Amino acid sequence: MISSFSASVRREGSAFIVEGKEIETLMRRINFSDYESLGYFHLMLKKMGVDSELRRKGIKEGDIVKIFDWEFEYEE
Repeated sequence: MISSFSASVRREGSAFIVEGKEIETLMRRINFSDYESLGYFHLMLKKMGVDSELRRKGIKEGDIVKIFDWEFEYEE
């Protein structure tokens, strides 16, 4: 589990899957075509502890992160 949120990070093949109700709620509020919204999204992932949990699970630069139907390459 990630901090006080009910989110989880698991590895599936070569990708890291992030799931949870708070993450889903956050994603509905983000405009992924807007640079500032993306910055806010990444900041919130850090505040929610997702970044720390991904590192704990062994993620490396360039690995794929999937959050529902959105995926991106991990950058430190």
